[in-house]
Amino acid sequence: MSASSTLKNLGDSITSGASQIGSSISKTMSSVGSLMKTSKTTNIPDKKGEIQELKQLLSDPTIDNDQTKKREVLQRVIGFTTMGLDTSKLFDRMIMGVNTKDIVQKKMIYQYITHYARQNADLAILVINTLARDCRDESPIVRGLALRSLSSLRISKLTEHLVPLIKEGLNDPSPYVRRAAVVSVSKLFKIAPQIVKVEKFDDRMYDMIQDKDAQVIVNSIRTLNEIEESGVIVSKKMVYHLLNKLSEYTEWQLTEVVSLLLKYKPESNDEIFDIMNLLDDKLEISNASVVMSITNLFLHYTQNMPKNHIRVYSRLRDPLLLLFATSSPELAYTILQHLKFMMTRSPHVFQPYFKDFYIKYNDPSYLKELKLEVLTLLANEKNVQEIMSELSYYVSLGDNTVSTSKKAIRALGEIAVKVTYATDESLTHLLEFLDTGIVHIISETTIVLKDILRKYNDVEFCKVCLPSITRHWRTIEDPEALSSFVWMLGEFGKDAILPAAPYILENFIDNFSTYHYSVRNQILTSAMKLFFLRAPEMVAMLGRLFEVAVNDTSHADVHDRALFYYRLLSANVDLAKSVVMTKKDVVTKFAEEESVEFRDRLFSEFNTLSIIYGKPSERFIVKDVEVLGQAIDDEDSDDEGELHHEEAVGEEEVEEEEEEEEMKKANEERLLDDDLDYEDTNNVPIVMPPALTPAEYQQKWKSSDFVNSARPYSFSFNEGRPSAAEIEEKLRENNILTMASNVKNEPHMFYFYTQTSDLHYILIECKMFQDGKVAATFRSSDASKLQQFAVDFEFIVSEIQV
Repeated sequence: MSASSTLKNLGDSITSGASQIGSSISKTMSSVGSLMKTSKTTNIPDKKGEIQELKQLLSDPTIDNDQTKKREVLQRVIGFTTMGLDTSKLFDRMIMGVNTKDIVQKKMIYQYITHYARQNADLAILVINTLARDCRDESPIVRGLALRSLSSLRISKLTEHLVPLIKEGLNDPSPYVRRAAVVSVSKLFKIAPQIVKVEKFDDRMYDMIQDKDAQVIVNSIRTLNEIEESGVIVSKKMVYHLLNKLSEYTEWQLTEVVSLLLKYKPESNDEIFDIMNLLDDKLEISNASVVMSITNLFLHYTQNMPKNHIRVYSRLRDPLLLLFATSSPELAYTILQHLKFMMTRSPHVFQPYFKDFYIKYNDPSYLKELKLEVLTLLANEKNVQEIMSELSYYVSLGDNTVSTSKKAIRALGEIAVKVTYATDESLTHLLEFLDTGIVHIISETTIVLKDILRKYNDVEFCKVCLPSITRHWRTIEDPEALSSFVWMLGEFGKDAILPAAPYILENFIDNFSTYHYSVRNQILTSAMKLFFLRAPEMVAMLGRLFEVAVNDTSHADVHDRALFYYRLLSANVDLAKSVVMTKKDVVTKFAEEESVEFRDRLFSEFNTLSIIYGKPSERFIVKDVEVLGQAIDDEDSDDEGELHHEEAVGEEEVEEEEEEEEMKKANEERLLDDDLDYEDTNNVPIVMPPALTPAEYQQKWKSSDFVNSARPYSFSFNEGRPSAAEIEEKLRENNILTMASNVKNEPHMFYFYTQTSDLHYILIECKMFQDGKVAATFRSSDASKLQQFAVDFEFIVSEIQV
């Protein structure tokens, strides 16, 4: 038999075995789910009774001899662990079952051991020999499971046992075992980075990229990105090997490979086109991650070839538009943000397709508003009338929110400024909006007309706009709109254009102290301008205004501006006129418009959050995002222990049963997950949060938007309780800040906070007892993050050295 036939048969055998095990695990999870439904609430006496019963069942020899009953008992242990009960007292009984030949039992026992190993490090060492023996088992499933479990124990003194087993695993004939071995290198790096370097595992990972198995290749890439400061160093040989296996990758694997190709610099244009041709048909894949990764690669490869760059835009347009039209609103928003960025560089490619971005009745508000921005970008002389008619319809449409209506009005104004041909028609629509009698529409229209007047500063245009605005100014409530109207009074207050300007302004002067500070500032400036245009009518009003404004100490800007104008007039009237009435250049471009340099800067961060936020990463990342705990450890997904918790910050605890059920269900699915793919990791990325005041922290803690963790969590320090300074320093290194602490009384109390990468705050209350035990409660506006964050937080705290 040939080597290829042997490998094929081996692969079929592994696949068959994995399928059978998967079926058994599915049944196990079904039983766990049923257990959780029948045991929805657990109190302390019941918990003690259950643990005692399980301890007896695990010690019963008749149970050991009946594999079906033994599975049921183990299912109950895993189920209770998933629900949050502290089952650590069963540890000594559980490790006695590791020698079983039943793979499903072995999986559950190993999962339990890795979960509680840090609390029972001495007992965990007793199973090392069994794990090591299983790493050399005949079954590749057992070998992979044992190696994965051993590397997940995260006990530094076990590294001497782990290193030789990883080396053997990397050379194993089974791809399943090699996957586990590659992942184990990254886990080893978390607890002993120096050993990874000494044993030259980094070099070995480059060899593993040449592996025949696609998942081994991708795991090796991810591991190198973890252990190498600059990530993977790409070579031509590596790239060609990766490209030759394109047909074997799953969608997520393909995304990883394409992202790696960004680091490769082709030697010639022909090589660029060859790579692009190989990837071209992958644009038809319906996975957004794949399409966006290939889009990024194509744009970067052709950025120095202008003609081909435009052709690439045309090639990418149809797949992206199809993906945008068929995706969920959240995904469509992300895709549209990238499309919008591409339009700023090459709008003509997308202009014929402007109708694809019309608002749908069921679009969420955030998607509607982004579509309005896109329609503004695509407007030109050929399509501007259709776009403006559509925008005008959105303003009056009752289904739209206030925010969407305002955005539509803004879009009309931006088109009027951008496309000179459309100014008259845009003005007609805007003046119609003033007669609607709807406050927010009138306010927003006033703001937009101000921008149009800034650019088209001619008398005839002003004579059309200003009479309509002055009829409705008493309806305006928004400070920005009031400031815009007062600006118009000062800018166009000549007797020939707006005869009533001083008398309208007098109403504002008489009620000066009631307005927002921005409006008061504008009143001062407009009053000065009208004084130099129509002094006899303004002199008395200006005197009254200064009397009030100079004594206004409610806002420093208003007070300082009033003093400046008063002293300027007192010193030299002609000088004051030259300062206030200085001739202004015609507006050709607004400061709000992005520069070409800014867009080019964002281009280098395509397919990242920078495009979503519309700004470079250094503006929203305080420092590099660090994932707490083990970045690729997707096994330790549950929490342990339960201590009675007394609320210290908030008096009310929010209990939401549906969210709790969802979190428990997610834990069930993860608990027996045997997937070795990196893309399924569940750790919570956090960033350094903006500083909170005690009042803000208290407000967030009591807010109904913040949800409690389903239960308090308990765990222990490895070597006794550290000092407060050591705790706070370690947590700060991991982007967790301290709000307050009390170490004078027992137990020590700490209040921490952090922020997830998607900007949700997580608040933490910790009781740290003298014997090294810790009880923690978490609150966040995103309940889905709490379960996993608790695991990450436990790992950080328990590893603090005394």
